Amino acid sequence: MKKVTIIGLGWLGMPLAEQLIQQGWIVKGSKREVTENSQTKLRQYPLLLTANFPITSEIEQLLNSDALVINIPPSKINEIDYIDGIKRLVSYAILQNVQHIIFVSSTSVFPQQSGLFDENTIPDAEEKSAQTLLAVENWLLSQQIDVDIVRPAGLVGKKRHPVYYLSGKTDLKNALQPVNLVHLDDCIRAIICLLNSSKGKRVYHLVAPIHPAREEYYRFVAKQCKLADLHFLADKQPLIRVIQGEKICRDFGFSYQYDNPMQMLPN
Repeated sequence: MKKVTIIGLGWLGMPLAEQLIQQGWIVKGSKREVTENSQTKLRQYPLLLTANFPITSEIEQLLNSDALVINIPPSKINEIDYIDGIKRLVSYAILQNVQHIIFVSSTSVFPQQSGLFDENTIPDAEEKSAQTLLAVENWLLSQQIDVDIVRPAGLVGKKRHPVYYLSGKTDLKNALQPVNLVHLDDCIRAIICLLNSSKGKRVYHLVAPIHPAREEYYRFVAKQCKLADLHFLADKQPLIRVIQGEKICRDFGFSYQYDNPMQMLPN
């Protein structure tokens, strides 16, 4: 059986681990703090990512795998600790003979401007957190190991959805801006697809291929969820920013189960 280590057993990492276990993988993972583990087939290790975190016997056990999935948002860690911590983690993983790394980045590495953005578009990160992600992406792609960079768009699923924040608000901007969203289940399926087919250096966007306008979409979801309506200002100069995520479909025959955000209702 193949072994995989997931750095960051959070909202995405934990259900990813559960799916991999169901498919026969040996799965280990890390969290900042480990409490009682109800998933007996998932060994959890504490890891606080810093520039000089200690390489303990537990870290050695954690990184004894065939593949490594890094799924930690930079917003929770300062820039130096995030970048240097991942470099330290990956460098030691390579020494442990890890063969394949998947880094969960974000489509935020592209600017908030009109255009079509696919995997061939050169990133131009505006926000500090996106610049940090891009620095890690570039470093990983320079390493002598199979690397996949996965850039999900806005992640929704279960009870996580922007409509809960937007509900009841008025004077919202960008009414006609297309939404760029991907469902948690599709993100998990895509990562597993890549784990089963490591080869060289690859970059993939994960985003539903249909992009309804913000006003149409969020008012629809609010109504379906029986939430307070929301109101947008007139959008005289719409920002038409579309992230394209069909490359993984072309390369692997992957299909999005939630190809239309209108299907992505909180449950």
